[in-house]
Amino acid sequence: RMWLEQSAATHAQWEPIAFELAFGLRRDPANDPRSVEAEVTLPEGFRLRGIVDLIERKRDGTDLRVTDYKTGRDFTRRNLMVGGGEMLQPVLYGLAVEHLLDAPVVQSRLYYCTRAGGFSERVVPLSPEARARGPEVLGLIDRAIEVGFLPAAPRPRACGICDFRDVCGPREETRITLKDQSRLDPLRALREWS
Repeated sequence: RMWLEQSAATHAQWEPIAFELAFGLRRDPANDPRSVEAEVTLPEGFRLRGIVDLIERKRDGTDLRVTDYKTGRDFTRRNLMVGGGEMLQPVLYGLAVEHLLDAPVVQSRLYYCTRAGGFSERVVPLSPEARARGPEVLGLIDRAIEVGFLPAAPRPRACGICDFRDVCGPREETRITLKDQSRLDPLRALREWS
């Protein structure tokens, strides 16, 4: 009920125009009719696929807002952009929607729509800096793949909230200290990005 009340309040400024807009995935009747099977290719060459939960248009103009609903707890930092490389959906989905709907996306948001998430939202204005950060993170990932160095390197205390702990085991934070630390410098720098 609380989610519904907050959604109604936000619709005074934003009008929903698309739900479950998919790109780069097979057609599914449950998705928005404007969904496309083709991937979105960013100017830097990165190919994206996904499903955007909600797209809204500002009631007094053409600006768009992208929303990704989350059901877990909100562990994000203030001034979120890419969340140290952990939260790419707001920026990348915003860029993808601009390509698909040919209209400016001015903000993306993560909306934690449950009691566990505190019904909180993290708004990411799509500033020039934010627009650059998404492809920068993808570039760092590409370089790591090229050199074949993709260690499990959790940030401090991340294992306690990770859904994949059963895969890595309980001591990954200790094992990473045995790796060549200088090779982790790009990852450490990325983690400083908001």
